[in-house]
Amino acid sequence: MLTALLLVTALASFESTVVSTAMPTIIGDLQGLPLYSWVFSLYLLSATVMMPLFGSLADLYGRRRVLLSALGLFLLGALCCAAARTMPQLIAARALQGLGAAGLVPVSLTVLADLYELRERPRVQGWFSAIWACAALIGPLVGAWLTLSFGWRSVFSITLPLGMLSLALVTTQMRESRAQSPAPFDYAGAAQLCVGVSALLFASLHGGGRASSGPARALLLGVAAAALLLLVRGQARSQHPLLPPALFTRAATGAPYLAGVLLGTTIYGVDTFVPLYVQGARGGTATAAGAVVTPVILMWALSANLAARSILGYGFRRTARIGALVIVAGFALLLLAVRWHFSVAAISGACALIGMGLGFSSLSQILAVQHVTAERERGVATSLVPFMRSIGGAVGVGALGGILAAGLTRRLGDAAAEAGQLLSGHGGVASSGVSSQALRDALGASLLPIFYLLAALSLLNLLATSFFPEGSDR
Repeated sequence: MLTALLLVTALASFESTVVSTAMPTIIGDLQGLPLYSWVFSLYLLSATVMMPLFGSLADLYGRRRVLLSALGLFLLGALCCAAARTMPQLIAARALQGLGAAGLVPVSLTVLADLYELRERPRVQGWFSAIWACAALIGPLVGAWLTLSFGWRSVFSITLPLGMLSLALVTTQMRESRAQSPAPFDYAGAAQLCVGVSALLFASLHGGGRASSGPARALLLGVAAAALLLLVRGQARSQHPLLPPALFTRAATGAPYLAGVLLGTTIYGVDTFVPLYVQGARGGTATAAGAVVTPVILMWALSANLAARSILGYGFRRTARIGALVIVAGFALLLLAVRWHFSVAAISGACALIGMGLGFSSLSQILAVQHVTAERERGVATSLVPFMRSIGGAVGVGALGGILAAGLTRRLGDAAAEAGQLLSGHGGVASSGVSSQALRDALGASLLPIFYLLAALSLLNLLATSFFPEGSDR
């Protein structure tokens, strides 16, 4: 059973990154450059929105049935991706694949909590964290090799035999008891959650920097606010809520969820803005920009086993605090490197510290939530941790991107749009007459407040760890 769950986790992580290096070839073949971002956005949106729904369904109807359904959707989406003949077809297939991906990791983590006692759980889930990080790390490399050797369709079809093996293992090895009369599923709450979160993510992911996007974003935010307000009111009154309100009002679970939001902003923020600083403001290559954040995932994987030992020895709260302190140290070094123009190696070192802190923090959040929730609500409680990270990442990066755009406009005026030429390798003077060096200086100055804000959020994360549960038998 453990092998099946590890394989499911590896599939979900691998698929989230393997597509990136194949996208230029896909765009050339399907002629879909204007729709490029939607391949990623709809996958992220559908995967995020469905996480709590799969968690709730796993509590109501059993882990095995829901995990098999998620695997089936995931594999059907991969098959449709491999068969796509147009860019809209590929986007629709990626959305379908994201629906399935939403259930793979949350339900797998829930099954682990059902199978293993608390003393064994940190070690086993430490393996899962390492598998997740390693699969995400090798995804782009494997994607590039597959695209060059067998064509871009192989990037999607390679998951089919592995997924079928996972299906067979889960079908034959997984057994569970299930309530004979499960509570009714909260369809109204599910609809409100889907509308609210979808509108919020659309506003965050596709607000853009265009003036014309302002009214559309305001409308989306209004829809999101209305739907989520209805959701909160409905969940408080429901006898069988989709998202039990106690999960958010109780400090033992509410604090890890808040930390998850902050952690998501940290992960996506570093991955988005540090490469932009290295390539745009420092004049590094695209390879250097990508390599500088590689230590985040690498150290995340390497620290998983150490984090598991720390939880067994010191409990959830102290381990989460260790992780938060290491993240704060990483951002402190990053700020020094940016403010005083340290070498790119120092920036990589800062990213390594942040990655190590993420290993401690992420494992503490999952295990703390699972420890204080009953088995009947463990699925939805577990699924809310990665859900909160995705929400924090998308909304946080969207807001930080708006700050960056405002900073560039303030410093460059109408020439702000030409800062993008720094990423194309073109030197000289922009059409507006602004030199490349002036563009670099403006980009660096506009990114500095973002790094300060990320550092401030890391301090808020440190504060949130004070409300984590202590740990087992404490």
